[in-house]
Parts: sequence; structure tokens; C-alpha cells
Amino acid sequence: MEPGYLSKAKTYKKARYGNTCAKACLTFSIPSCDSAITYAVEGVKKVMQLLAMEEEWVFRSELSLHEALLNSYLHGNRADPAREIWISCCLSPAKVQIEVEDEGRGYDPTETEVLSDQDPTRLNGRGLFLIRQFMHSVTVSRRGNHIRMRLMKE
Repeated sequence: MEPGYLSKAKTYKKARYGNTCAKACLTFSIPSCDSAITYAVEGVKKVMQLLAMEEEWVFRSELSLHEALLNSYLHGNRADPAREIWISCCLSPAKVQIEVEDEGRGYDPTETEVLSDQDPTRLNGRGLFLIRQFMHSVTVSRRGNHIRMRLMKE
């Protein structure tokens, strides 16, 4: 990973033994560009693998983060490399919480039509549809420029 892509990075790792496992919390920003998205997703994936998280959770989180970052890049920041995307992740084998926020104007999440099982050929709404399929909980801010995604053990 190139050091410039993880500006303002803060990492917290805490290892325990016994009934609890390792945990990592990451907060960083990236510029709105394709390569930064790739590096960010790969970095989060590597941390999840270091924590020995279930491969299914790694896949689900990787796909959801990638889709959320693409939405922020293309729709939120309108592919403007001068704008940033902020990412926050708290990762553990029991819970994953990923948040993505962009500098865009946002949108009204109550008015946006999301792709459904009945219309899989629509081009718009596919990213949010996939995120909702792979994550247990998805919340979009009222302003529409911040998404929180969670996986949780029951």
C-alpha cells in the first residue's frame, strides 16, 4: 500500500486471549480516485485476514466496502480527485462495522429507488442492493453522504 493513500491513519489493535479475540479500528481518508479505492479495500482485507476473521466475512466486507467507495467516488464526489472519502472500520471476529462518508451533496435515501429481486437488469441501485444483501445492518444518513454497514454474530 502506498503511504500517501492512508493519510490521517490511526490504527488501534488490541489482542486478548481466552474467550475474546483481536480487534482493529482504522480511520483514514483517501482521495477520490480508482487506485485509492483499490488500496483501501486491500488494506482493510489484509487487516481482517491478520485478525483471522472468517473468510465469508472478509468477502462480504470487501465487496460491501468496494461498492460503498465506488458510490462515494462516482455519485458523491463526482470523481473529483480534490475531494476525499473517509473510511472508518472496527473489525473483530464477532462484529464488523464499516462507515464511508464523502464530500458530496448527498441524496435523499427515502426517494432513491433501490434495485430489487424483481428487476435485476436496472443499472442504478446495484451497489446499495449488494451491500444490503451482504451486510446484516445498513444505515444511510439523512443527508445521504454517509453509510454505516455492520456484520454481527448472533
